[in-house]
Amino acid sequence: MQELNTILDVLTLIALTIGGGALFLLRAGTEAAVKTSAEEAAKAAIRQLQWPAELARELQKTRGVERQELRYKSYGALWQKLRPLALYDDKVINREAAGEMSSSLSDWYFSDCGGLLLTPQARSFYFSLQDLLRATARSAEDWDTDPSAGSDGEQRDTFRALLAAKQTTGSVGEALAVLDYFGRGNFEDWQSTAAERGKQWRAGIGELATNWGDLDRQQRFATLQQVGSILRTSLTIDLESRVY
Repeated sequence: MQELNTILDVLTLIALTIGGGALFLLRAGTEAAVKTSAEEAAKAAIRQLQWPAELARELQKTRGVERQELRYKSYGALWQKLRPLALYDDKVINREAAGEMSSSLSDWYFSDCGGLLLTPQARSFYFSLQDLLRATARSAEDWDTDPSAGSDGEQRDTFRALLAAKQTTGSVGEALAVLDYFGRGNFEDWQSTAAERGKQWRAGIGELATNWGDLDRQQRFATLQQVGSILRTSLTIDLESRVY
């Protein structure tokens, strides 16, 4: 009988041990499940709180893509209107042509896909050309230009020499610095500095236009061609249509 009791005691101990282990495992599993559930609930709550910000970012991204697509169309239309200032266009640039081009640019600006899409970075470069065209179109004397100087580089050299000779005032000197900025071709700071550079450019070109009668035919063409060229470059930087 004593042996039987001993066996029963052993079996009871084994059962208690197994039951305790099972209970431990059950408790551990329950705690893990509760922890996992709490973590998932916390993540869901965080996602719920972050949802408006995520939605706003997605909407901003979508609108940015849409604006850029519209800007391609807008800038493309402006690009076409700048053709008279190209090196290889055979149209004569004179006082009458300047007036016609200024009017054409105004038509673009007030079109449904025009000036509304100009960025702050490109805006002043556009108005620099418009100011120049309007001022020269209103000149008291007839004038024309001599486009025979050749390449864009030669036109840039002629224009740079002109700015350097007239940089006794701050505005023209700042315009010369802007021209050199474009010449370097490094536009990593475009978004942060272009708007201010554009204002400096516009002031310098405006001052140069007031002395239009002092320029010879070659200098006039170089000025018009380079101011148009700088505008075109600003458009390509805005669109990132070229690799710099």
